[in-house]
Amino acid sequence: MPAKTIESPFPKQFTDRQWVRYVRQGRDLVEEGSSIQFRLGDLTLKMIPALGREAGNRGVFMVLDRFADEIGINVHTLIEYRHQSTAWPPDKRAPGVSWSIHRSLDAVEDRFDVIHNPPDGERWTEDKALRFAGRLPNRPLTKTEKLDRVRTLLNQDEYAAEAVSEMLKRPNVAHQVMANRETQRIVYRAHHEQRLQAAQARFTAAHEHEQEEEVEEPVREVRRREPAVDYTRASAEVLELIGMGTTFLVEMQRLIPNLHIAEFTDREVRAILDNHRRIRAALDWCDTVVTTGEKSMDDELARILGEGDDLE
Repeated sequence: MPAKTIESPFPKQFTDRQWVRYVRQGRDLVEEGSSIQFRLGDLTLKMIPALGREAGNRGVFMVLDRFADEIGINVHTLIEYRHQSTAWPPDKRAPGVSWSIHRSLDAVEDRFDVIHNPPDGERWTEDKALRFAGRLPNRPLTKTEKLDRVRTLLNQDEYAAEAVSEMLKRPNVAHQVMANRETQRIVYRAHHEQRLQAAQARFTAAHEHEQEEEVEEPVREVRRREPAVDYTRASAEVLELIGMGTTFLVEMQRLIPNLHIAEFTDREVRAILDNHRRIRAALDWCDTVVTTGEKSMDDELARILGEGDDLE
């Protein structure tokens, strides 16, 4: 069967003959390098034969670490060569196929047959082999592969959080992210948890000195009950309403015991009471909307909510 003609993919830059010559030289060098990698792996197996897991490593790492230093190579690179030589015995290796492609297919069950039969009938490339083996290719092309690459690069939470923060500074990205209802729930749930933790921390700090001075007095704590709703399924609006109410309650528990009432003027007291009256009216309105679905606001409620602080 005649060899397939290799044409230059770069018109006017290389003649077909030049391109064929460069490709041939490159393949020869890759084959030479692959031969050296396999030979180094074979040499370690000659030094210490592989006897399987049950026999233990018999100090393999210690020997290879010293040997790697002596020949000027990284020990983990040498161990990888050894692993590939074990996975690919000399009589099972495919001539003209690089060591990197052998490595990409080393976990495929029928690899000894697969390596001789590329899926498209063309030559193997490393990315083709990685995809065939279900591994992430070096150059991801599909959406799934690109997302997998991002997940791999950002597998540590601290780096992932920093990267997400940077991405959310792009308005279009932030808009698309928050358009997803599941993402909204996750973000609001995290925000709700953070507000609870911050309020608990402030409450604890404010009462530390009281606990030291009054040991017999029962310690007041913000009790976190079992959630009344499933935060993984609740809508963003539900989470926001619950979060606002919880934060208000916690802040009031923190603030009220430390009020210096004697320093309040009559005008300030009237302003506080008037503000609370409007808060109660807003809560009653919210209760009505939640229980009946009726969102209309009568004139009296509009007047109460629209009034300013009574500082006259």
